[in-house]
Amino acid sequence: MNTDRVMPSSHSSRAVLAGFAGLAAVVAFSGCATEQLVSDFATISDSYAENMNRQMLLNLARLDQGHPAYFMAIGEVRLNRSQTGSLQAGGTATQTDASTVAATVSNTVNNVLSGNLTASASSNASPAFVFIPINSEEAARQLLAPVSIDVFNMLYQQGWPVDQLLRVLVERVEVTFADGRAPVVLVNSPVRGSPGSFARFLRMCEVVRELQRRGGLRLDVDEKFVPFGRGEIPSVGAKDALDGAERGRQWRKEAGGWTLGTLRPAYRFRANSEVLDAVITEFGRDSRYASGESLANLHTLFQSAAGLTVGGADDSDPTTGAIHSVLVLRSFRNLLEAVAQEQQAFDELAAREGFLEQLPDRQRRPVLRTVWAASDDVALQRPVVKIGFAGRDYAITDPVGDAASPDSRWNRDVFRLLVNLASLVTVDITKFQRQVLELSQ
Repeated sequence: MNTDRVMPSSHSSRAVLAGFAGLAAVVAFSGCATEQLVSDFATISDSYAENMNRQMLLNLARLDQGHPAYFMAIGEVRLNRSQTGSLQAGGTATQTDASTVAATVSNTVNNVLSGNLTASASSNASPAFVFIPINSEEAARQLLAPVSIDVFNMLYQQGWPVDQLLRVLVERVEVTFADGRAPVVLVNSPVRGSPGSFARFLRMCEVVRELQRRGGLRLDVDEKFVPFGRGEIPSVGAKDALDGAERGRQWRKEAGGWTLGTLRPAYRFRANSEVLDAVITEFGRDSRYASGESLANLHTLFQSAAGLTVGGADDSDPTTGAIHSVLVLRSFRNLLEAVAQEQQAFDELAAREGFLEQLPDRQRRPVLRTVWAASDDVALQRPVVKIGFAGRDYAITDPVGDAASPDSRWNRDVFRLLVNLASLVTVDITKFQRQVLELSQ
């Protein structure tokens, strides 16, 4: 009688090997924390974006309903991560003796081995944001001061549509004439000025946008030396010149001696003559522009050496042209309020007979729409952010339309502009008062 030992089946071997593979996966998972960097970054980035978008839309909702706006900055961001791993093992063994009679008698002993290894692992990451209330004196000045003309120039040079910049950043346009005519003021608001003034402002935005679209508009920088005195020092040494340069000041020689002063930039819109003539002629055929002297004034303005001044005062020489103008910039706090409150007043004006007919097609909308009527049979894009405040729903979205059209993203683009401006005017958080609020996601 022969005794043969049969090895474990291949099925059982694969089970054992799979178990050891699972064990290796657990060890690798728990031992390589740096591999989680990509997913951790995505978690923090998504949470940060959601918090900042909600803060911006919440402030717009507050201002829309007459509530004050409040601002918070995010300071330190901490990531709380927890990881767990476990391994469970089990096995069985059976032995069977069998005797069979054939040509010879054989005795077969089968040893059957089976087992399993169960691996499990989990990881959880929760970012903690430290919110700092923006309530210092420096922050108040930053929020209430007019937006810097350098910021306006930066956004324009990046290719931002100039009509959106004008509608968001500009409070009013002041135009004076050298021939003694009464000054003209175009107020960028449906409530702070007359409907006619607001309509003329929007028509001007369309003309300037068309100049930009055709490549005929430029924003020049003219630097003017502003002295602190008049010829006070007979001579200036190298040390004085270096000290002045370090503080952003310059020495200039005048008839009575050397004068210390600073260079003040003046930003002015000017237009290419050929493009300007073509645009003015084309708009002149439109009945919305035919009445009054608006087109003629814009033509004279862009042709003059003074141009259309952005921010500050128009300190150009009155003899250089018959017309002078300045775009008065808003503060960040005021522009948020104006943008938030324009929608309701604009819609009321739009309901009046003849108002929309005065406006170009691109400007027949509030600068930002955040409330969407449920009765409107309009398909909307997926919102960037949406909230409920004081019984009203607010959302940043656009109607579904041609993705290639520059108007298809109007509301989302204006919202991005507001977020960019919020980043540009934020002061150094290290100077804020030491009161923080820590929230975990």
